[in-house]
Amino acid sequence: MTCRSFLQANLNHCARAQDLLMQSMAQWQIDLAVACEPYWVPPNQIGWGIWTARWRLAEFETFLDTVRAAVCRQSPRPVIVLGDFNAKSRVWGNPATNGRGRAVEAWALLSGLSLLNRGTAHTCVRLRGGSVVDLSFASPAVARRVTDWRVEEEVETLSDHNYIRFRVSTPSSSGNPPRGPSKFPRWALSKLDVELAREAAIVQRWASREDAEGASVEELAGRMRRSLTDVCDAAMPRVRRRLRQRRAVYWWSPEIAALRAASMEARRRYVRCRRRNAANPALERELQNAYHEAKKALQLAISRAKDAGREELLAGLNRDPWGRPYRAARNRLRGQAASVTNTMPPDLLQRVVSELFPHRPGHVPPAMAPSSSNEPEVSIPPISEVEMDLALERLRARRTAPGPDGIPGRVLSIALEQLRGRLRALFDKCLSTGQFPKPWKTGRLCLLRKEGRPSDSPSAYRPIVLLDETAKMLEKILAARLVQHLEESGPDLSGAQFGFRAGRSTLDALNTLKALSVEAVASGDVLLATSLDIANAFNSLPVETIVEALKYHRVPHYLRRLLEAYLRDREVLWEGGDGRLYRRRVGCGVPQGSVLGPTLWNVGFDWMLRAPLPPGLSVICYADDTLVTARARSFEEAARLAEAGTSITVDRIAMLGLRVSISKTEALLFHGPRRGPPEVRGSPSRERRWRRPPLRWDDSSLNVGGPDSPCRRLYAGIVRSMALYGAPVWVDALTARNKALLRRPQRVIAVRMIRGYRTVSWTAATLLASDPPWELQAEVLAEVYQFRSGLRASGERPSVDQVGRIRTLAQRALIHRWKEDLGSPAAGSVTVDAIRPHLRRWVNRRHGVLTFRLSQVLTGHGCFGKYLHQIPRREATPACHECGAPVDSARHTLEECAAWESQRRALVAVIGGDLSLSSVVRCMLGSERCWSAVTSYCEEVMALKEAAEREREATAHAGSLRSRRPGRRRRRYALLHPPQ
Repeated sequence: MTCRSFLQANLNHCARAQDLLMQSMAQWQIDLAVACEPYWVPPNQIGWGIWTARWRLAEFETFLDTVRAAVCRQSPRPVIVLGDFNAKSRVWGNPATNGRGRAVEAWALLSGLSLLNRGTAHTCVRLRGGSVVDLSFASPAVARRVTDWRVEEEVETLSDHNYIRFRVSTPSSSGNPPRGPSKFPRWALSKLDVELAREAAIVQRWASREDAEGASVEELAGRMRRSLTDVCDAAMPRVRRRLRQRRAVYWWSPEIAALRAASMEARRRYVRCRRRNAANPALERELQNAYHEAKKALQLAISRAKDAGREELLAGLNRDPWGRPYRAARNRLRGQAASVTNTMPPDLLQRVVSELFPHRPGHVPPAMAPSSSNEPEVSIPPISEVEMDLALERLRARRTAPGPDGIPGRVLSIALEQLRGRLRALFDKCLSTGQFPKPWKTGRLCLLRKEGRPSDSPSAYRPIVLLDETAKMLEKILAARLVQHLEESGPDLSGAQFGFRAGRSTLDALNTLKALSVEAVASGDVLLATSLDIANAFNSLPVETIVEALKYHRVPHYLRRLLEAYLRDREVLWEGGDGRLYRRRVGCGVPQGSVLGPTLWNVGFDWMLRAPLPPGLSVICYADDTLVTARARSFEEAARLAEAGTSITVDRIAMLGLRVSISKTEALLFHGPRRGPPEVRGSPSRERRWRRPPLRWDDSSLNVGGPDSPCRRLYAGIVRSMALYGAPVWVDALTARNKALLRRPQRVIAVRMIRGYRTVSWTAATLLASDPPWELQAEVLAEVYQFRSGLRASGERPSVDQVGRIRTLAQRALIHRWKEDLGSPAAGSVTVDAIRPHLRRWVNRRHGVLTFRLSQVLTGHGCFGKYLHQIPRREATPACHECGAPVDSARHTLEECAAWESQRRALVAVIGGDLSLSSVVRCMLGSERCWSAVTSYCEEVMALKEAAEREREATAHAGSLRSRRPGRRRRRYALLHPPQ
């Protein structure tokens, strides 16, 4: 039997009460919490049920009928109903029964629910008295298993309701039993001792003196796995399964725990005094005030602890942008549930795995190569040092999840400093014998959930097979030899295949389609493109098809023999929810997660791409995504041609042992302006809704403090990369409207990079952020792509130095073009006039960061009378409050205002007497000392101006036209709640 813990609370819409609830859930290991009147509802938070009842009696009875209907629909499944019913009855401990109480009594009787409340402890405690209004009901089958129901009277909740806790015992068959250690070993890589790993590898090299010549491949692979396991055990501890979660939220501390206890003690003294000494109002008032002070101290401590925790979290961004804050946000986005194989019902899991890894014995592939029994003898080249180096280089560079042996790639690379010879000899033996070790053909199955599909459908899961790193090293060598043979001896893969091939990418495939459509439209034709989706492609391709394709491509016998052994007798393992290890034999497909898999897919699928097609038809393929294009003079003719081409393609795919998912077939028509789109009739088989996710950089991003400039640049660069994806394809089709769409998110990001006001223009923000217009950066990417594709078309492979030189020249041209475009800015002319003469130096500078107050002076958007009067209209006039000048602008603050004369003298002593903005920018670029001097001046002066502005706003007679909007506290509470 296992137990589930429940917690019932009423939060009175109090933020700090909700904070304490989260701490109580962590401290008591609560599985499900029901909160009435919450302050904030966490998004996508599993384990929250919310219900409030504030209707009149008639409405309340109607709602109870609705709840009763819902309870009856769940019968005979177990049901629990919890909440603040705001109903009093003698049945659950109140001195009298009201109308709501009688309604609830009748509702529970008709619903067949049992009352769980025990005793007469008050669930609602107020200054004038207490009552029992928080009720717990359950169906009889559940009620019999409820234990330890109690009201937590000795726990401070910062609400006028006490917590209710209870447990429900569940049979082991209805939930997963406590699990022991994982069947797959795992080590704490963060605690790796590199020196110990090297020493352990030396020990293993000297200890392994068994006869390698007489041992089989299986024995040698087993010895290697044991040696690497010993190295891992010596260098780092194993990860044990954590059966308990953390017992506190991130802001909890012993000091806050003491304040909570003190608040509860003050409350207890006050309640005791009110009960026993009603005739002493002075003492009662004194204890009441003490209780209120204790509560305020607790609330303030929680608020300060959360602020400190958030500041620490943001400071972690500066130390490591991919550290704890990034991991916390990533974990929140992808969820913190257990793996799919651990949580899915066993019968459903078996069905999903069987459909994802089908068995198709006896498949007869199409004849691709002429039958020949006389194959030329080819000597088996041994594994070279260069091949080992290339495989190791990739191993060191990647940090992927390990296979069933649990050995991380980093530890393997360290161990091979001593065991390299043993592994190389094992690889050579695999080549000479044509055997692939059985342990290396066994993978650990991981199912990734696909959003938007039914959870009980096999198509809702993407299977990933994790293989041992030693096996992937051999796969890397075999894949390199296979690709080398295809390119040098052949026959090579079809030119229509763009997936998983060096020198080919998605951009090449898109440009091929673009060239076909442009040519057709220019000639007055139409082009109809039909996309085909192959169901479960990588896991369904029969082994016989791949073997026949290897013969067609004349792969050397030794290599083909080893690849066939690699494909035969494969298995996948997974750990079920009961902790047991399950396995399934794999008879089809190539492993998703392997190194050889993509290349073998291309080899096996290549026969389909070589089909002879009628004129006007062509095929473009990226891995398994197949696109059939049909060109004709009219849509009707193109449709008939597309039907014929699609039929040929689908038939050849079926001959390979694959199946096309007809319901996922889509078509796209390219036509000129004189040929309108055709009328398409029919009934849709699947409705697709497109959602454009809004790009929103939240307003809570700090301008003062928060992530530093390098961190902001990093995250801005990620968004820029997403926006410019595929730029060589669409850059020459940019219109004024498309440029405006690109500039909108660029301005938002640039404003956050410079810590500026949201009203700063796109021109000024991008200039200060040294972020050229994205349309110009797209042209640079297109130019580099054209250079690389041109060399590849001539049979050459561009070197890194060649690409770097072209990129440098394109960047110089970009700066020149940007400078020309800034000659007539639509906005931000003051900032442009100051920086444009020094544009190249500004972009290429190696010192100086922009602060919130420095950006105010450089943009003119900030705490200036002119800005506050014209844009937010919070000032009646643009006059300067410090010196009385008619216009208070950034130029006035920097050069003229008498109130800042002492600060100005210190600035002039460093940068000179010319304080025009252009001269100041030139000095800032000249040295880091000048930059620091200007920053110090802006920080000091603008801080004083901001403090004076806040004082004026707080004064009733400030004369402002519009006061600052306070915003929504609940939204701010949600935004300040860091991921956990």
